[in-house]
Amino acid sequence: MYNAKKTSPINNMKFIQYKFDVGFKNNVKREPKSEIEDSSIQLELMDSFYEVKREKPTDISFDMDENGVISYSDPFCKHCYSHKVTKHGHNVRNLIKENGERYTAKVQRYYCPECGKYSQTEFIGQYENYCNFSNETKERSIKVREISWYPFRKLKELYQIFCGTKISHETVRKAQIVTNELYYLNKDIKPSGFYGYDVQWEPLDDGFHYRHLLFDLVNNVPVAELLAPNEDQNTTYEFINKSVKHKDRKAIVTDLKPGYDSVMKKLGFKHQHCTYHLYLAVNERIKKYLKQKDLEIRIDQIKENEKIAKSKLDEIVENEIDKIKSEINIYKRLIFELFNQQTYNKATNYINLLKQEYNNFPEILQKFLKNDFFPEYKKYIWFLKKEFKGKLTRTNNDSEKYFHATLPKAEKKRYRTEQGVFNQIYNRKNGWMKKIKFQLTN
Repeated sequence: MYNAKKTSPINNMKFIQYKFDVGFKNNVKREPKSEIEDSSIQLELMDSFYEVKREKPTDISFDMDENGVISYSDPFCKHCYSHKVTKHGHNVRNLIKENGERYTAKVQRYYCPECGKYSQTEFIGQYENYCNFSNETKERSIKVREISWYPFRKLKELYQIFCGTKISHETVRKAQIVTNELYYLNKDIKPSGFYGYDVQWEPLDDGFHYRHLLFDLVNNVPVAELLAPNEDQNTTYEFINKSVKHKDRKAIVTDLKPGYDSVMKKLGFKHQHCTYHLYLAVNERIKKYLKQKDLEIRIDQIKENEKIAKSKLDEIVENEIDKIKSEINIYKRLIFELFNQQTYNKATNYINLLKQEYNNFPEILQKFLKNDFFPEYKKYIWFLKKEFKGKLTRTNNDSEKYFHATLPKAEKKRYRTEQGVFNQIYNRKNGWMKKIKFQLTN
């Protein structure tokens, strides 16, 4: 260990004391103590003063004496916060700054007669107990993780390259643990009332867990996140109800998962269904329908001509399917033209046109319109309402983008524990928000 004496790396150093021996006695005159006749009043005053002194100090500064021992400017016991402590020797700590420079620091020890325990000067906010590396040094690994996933052992190599110091894998791992909770609430924003809600699955050692997200569509920031072992309706309700006050609930967009309607109604939201997920759902139905038609056409052709060649059969089937697909696509585009209407009234008028043309639609689209779309079409066009326009989105893409930026699919399987994955989400969230803030101010 390199122990060459350098200037102390400790911030908040109030002053350094130098020793001068000029041979004088302490002749400081003290004011006589005031006499208080009522001892009960005196005790009451002393008790109130004692309670103030027992509070945990918020502004801590340090002094260094002529022997290089660092102490608190206003000494206190870390166990009971009493200021009636006595000095009791000193310990030596080896400290490493963010640039790799090493220091030897003498720290004052204290004895507290109030609780009978010992403590020593601690560099709160700068160095953790039993750790030689400064918090700023360890936070560099957090900043790397804010922008991309990087293995802990690779981060060790980065420290060696840029700081010229070796740091253990365990120290890097512990530095990433910035929260012990599995729930995050953004208290730095005023909620707009317009949100996106989505769930992302996370494969961990003890099974699948689910990342619940409430995203503010106007402020473009996450409102709250939760990592839970399930994604049932009760979890959804409790999560959103805990995260947003009733006065801040106007409208919310989600995917088409069954059960969301009843939850959002109970919470007091206007519920916008994601039109992109509707598009995917319709395409999936069409895909299954075309697969069934393919089979039916093949059976009919074989019945007509049992000796038909496979190549000829494939050609006939392909031509027939293309005709069916072409017709379906024309009418499908007519349905989705609804979402390009400029106002809510125009959208409702367009629904009437679709109803008039209903009998001309292909069979598969008729079933979809009758059973699924017409009964609930208003839930797909709330975003066109005057009071929601420009605030409520037609899709849940903002939440999806945030998921992709903070925990891409390729990184999901790299985490083993709830705490590990949630801390990575938390760090990446901080990096994402810094990036968004930079883009808005530049």
